[in-house]
Amino acid sequence: MKTNINNYTYKDIPVSEYSSENSKKLMFIQHGIYGNKEKVLNLLAISFLKLGYKVVGIDAYKHGARSEAPFNPKDEDHAQLETFEVVKKTVEDLLTLYQDKYQESYDSFDMLGISMGGLMSYYMSTKTKHLNTLIPLISSPNFLDSAYYTFSEEKRKQYKEKSEEALTLIESMDPSKHVTKMQFKQAIIMNGRNDEVIPIKQTNDFVDEHPDLPIIYRTYDAEHKITKAMHEDLINILKSSE
Repeated sequence: MKTNINNYTYKDIPVSEYSSENSKKLMFIQHGIYGNKEKVLNLLAISFLKLGYKVVGIDAYKHGARSEAPFNPKDEDHAQLETFEVVKKTVEDLLTLYQDKYQESYDSFDMLGISMGGLMSYYMSTKTKHLNTLIPLISSPNFLDSAYYTFSEEKRKQYKEKSEEALTLIESMDPSKHVTKMQFKQAIIMNGRNDEVIPIKQTNDFVDEHPDLPIIYRTYDAEHKITKAMHEDLINILKSSE
């Protein structure tokens, strides 16, 4: 199988596209905080090419080829305050890219996201009717709980005005508070049971509260990282869904 790699920029969005003669489906893959498209595509793209996908990744807003403060150089407090602004803007960029470059050839798409990219995947499900399979890995559908866990009460007091602005935005975006807006044919959700960055309880509670949603949920003896078992299980689930 010959792999075609096309790197381009569209409307200031840095894009990497992996395809082959067998690419009949479309998948967007999004990286985590402080990451870039190259790292996540190097990890996963070939596996999905073999399943018949065209795989597309972009650098998230203020990341990668368009990196800027507070993500580069890294300022952790301000980066945490701006994380959901990055989620919102990156999803808007992905939808622009899909509508302008891919929708004519693909009437739906799958989306995989890791950590912050998983937040983007969840948020995407509230913003389009074209999402087929939602694949958030080591992430959370409960944006508010995630924000409160990550940004301590002490820090919220220290950055009072910015924290209040961020929490207002997060509440408006939170899929767990707007479940009726979520649209997808299936979700494949994977989390680590020992994750101290995004605790698994946030996802456990969501899945338990919404047994009606078409979710395949797997948990692993892992911390905040993608494991070989997650990767292998995901490939097998996607194969069985064909």
